[in-house]
Amino acid sequence: MRRSRIVAAAAALATLAAPGAALAAPDLDGVSGPDALAEVDLAGRWTFEPAGGRPTTIEVPGGGWVKQGHRTVKRAVYRRTITVPDVAENQVTVLDLGAVNHRATVFVDGRRVGTQTTSFTSQSHELSGRVRPGGTHELAIEVLGREALIADDGRPATPTLPGVPTGALGAGYLVPDGGSWSEGIAQGIFRSARLRVYPAVHIAGAFVRTSVERDELEYDVWIRNGSSSPQAVELTGALTGGGFAYPSLPSRTVTVPAGSTAKVTIGPVAWGLGRESWWWPNVPYRRGYRAQLHDLRLQAGGSRARYRFGFREFRQVGTTYELNGVRVNHRGDSLTGAIFDRIDHGGQGDAFHTFPGFLPPGEGNPGWPQAVDNYQRLNYNVVRIHQVPASPYMLDVADEMGLMLISESAIRGSESKQDFKAGRENMLAHMRDLVVAERNHPAVVRWSQSNEPDANGRGEPPSFQRDLYDVVMAADGTRPVSVDVTSQTYEDMPDGNFSVYQHYVNADGTIGGWTDDVHPRDDRPFGRGEFIWPLNNTPQGFMWFATTVEKMREKDASDVRPYSLAGAWGSAIPGVRRTSYLADNNLPPLYGEDNLPDPWSNEQVRRNQHAFHPVLVADAGYWEEQKLSGPLGRWPATPGVLRAGAQVSRELVVFNDTFSGRQVDVSWELRLGSGDGLVLDEGGFTAAVPLGECVRREIDFTAPAAGDRAFLVLSASKPGHGELFREEDQWFVVAP
Repeated sequence: MRRSRIVAAAAALATLAAPGAALAAPDLDGVSGPDALAEVDLAGRWTFEPAGGRPTTIEVPGGGWVKQGHRTVKRAVYRRTITVPDVAENQVTVLDLGAVNHRATVFVDGRRVGTQTTSFTSQSHELSGRVRPGGTHELAIEVLGREALIADDGRPATPTLPGVPTGALGAGYLVPDGGSWSEGIAQGIFRSARLRVYPAVHIAGAFVRTSVERDELEYDVWIRNGSSSPQAVELTGALTGGGFAYPSLPSRTVTVPAGSTAKVTIGPVAWGLGRESWWWPNVPYRRGYRAQLHDLRLQAGGSRARYRFGFREFRQVGTTYELNGVRVNHRGDSLTGAIFDRIDHGGQGDAFHTFPGFLPPGEGNPGWPQAVDNYQRLNYNVVRIHQVPASPYMLDVADEMGLMLISESAIRGSESKQDFKAGRENMLAHMRDLVVAERNHPAVVRWSQSNEPDANGRGEPPSFQRDLYDVVMAADGTRPVSVDVTSQTYEDMPDGNFSVYQHYVNADGTIGGWTDDVHPRDDRPFGRGEFIWPLNNTPQGFMWFATTVEKMREKDASDVRPYSLAGAWGSAIPGVRRTSYLADNNLPPLYGEDNLPDPWSNEQVRRNQHAFHPVLVADAGYWEEQKLSGPLGRWPATPGVLRAGAQVSRELVVFNDTFSGRQVDVSWELRLGSGDGLVLDEGGFTAAVPLGECVRREIDFTAPAAGDRAFLVLSASKPGHGELFREEDQWFVVAP
């Protein structure tokens, strides 16, 4: 029922045929999970009854009701008939809704089945007691959107960040909505809708945990018994997928009480397959790279399931992070789904499931795999999925292509539109749902439990961040947790796998502008979670992505994420034009496909490639001199000056953010006139650079006696890899 290779998905899935057309794409629900005995895709035209409005029809999933023009709807009822497959004795029939914003109450033939409240995550409603195998029934789903789930208290006008309007009076949302400022946030049912039939006793879920340090694997399996009597079942498992001599897995006989779900833990099991079997990011960038993945195949009675995983371990260690025992520094972007939800692609909304740039490759658009390649070619090694959770398909591709992700909840303090107090239970439930849905993805290396909660003028319960953290730890204790803030640093949470990243507010109290402030600490990782916005839509701001990051790397930051590429180079997501949307500062992206057809020759893009490069060799003084660039975002803005015939000393900073090998071989050339001009002087050295760190070395040369320009060409290579980095754009005026 589920496809095995996401990146090779069918081209036909990548586009919507017409405005409001349903998107029937199995791959968007991901490759992992239990196999159904039978499955009915419920995508198509449903009856739609908006509260206070006239009944009409709507496409399901279709991106939800906002995308299909129902912009003022607060609640509505979806209706259609369903025919239940008759495939097994005592079968269990489940209604799976791919994503729902927010509260859905399901009825079958007028009888209530149950209610669930979610934000961007799936819902499963067991219908077995309400439907007859082989029978036809009326299905009704009442859904309340964010505007129907509000508190009854007034909201004070509260300032948030520069460029963001102050909070307006009014009630606050009881649910995390991902981006209160965005009119395109999906409402209703979206991503998918399916009827699935399982055996009476079936696998309901699994969580695979791996440890490189202990060289072992263990996993939890949840087995559901939908029958009216206790059932004994043998759980077996096997590892496949990577061509390794996998260890065998023990079997276990489990008795599951009637109408209950039992949890079974298997392991630990010795792994013993070595470094080649581990999941590694695509660092340094290699075109066509595929990370190593494995499959856990499970069987319990007549039930089967597949869970794909990567063998890897990501830990917070003091002020740093480690992947598989190697220090890793995060350098990347925050991908804001609420911005892309503003794209009018058959209507605004639900970009992650309907806009071609987030979908499998198709006619006229290379899709999400190309977006991941763009990030990696920029030398970004991490993307924070900011506020609107990614689709399972997007996560699967990141797993395959080796892009690290920080998965963030939809809990947001900015604009003061979410009520953390009255909506607390919904917030906590959403955090758990998100972690459970994504915890088998090796690409997800950290949970970001909320965004700028300290900017919520309504305040937050005293223990709110602690409660969120505890929810994460209960569902997944294998990853670090962080929160992105404006100023509050939650000193009352000294946990060894918790960190805080500040936005915009500098150490001296100023806000915004060029900065290399990383808020250093000696007890947990530090860096910057957002900075530069709202100037990211300018050439100078985009150049600052590079010049700030280089300086922050010099200061040993473990996580650096300028905000955001959506405002600077929107067409990093294929198909985006400069006219596609207004970003969250209400300005269009600086570059789209219509005004940047060849991004890799653009000087700001190229400078980002250099600044984020894992083996960057930077002339520290030159980067400092050029850090402010200029309104046009040029590099260099004002070239350096060499005195003719003078003795010159330059300090180079050599970084080694790779995952193996301390040796970095650095070469330099002084060339006359251009980067490929006559070589006047040259040299080199070998530096032993600890992984995740940098070292400084000086080089000396004599400036040209004549000529108008001199270029200092720098390069870095590693044994077995050849040249990895080359700088040809650093030049000086030769003055008498």
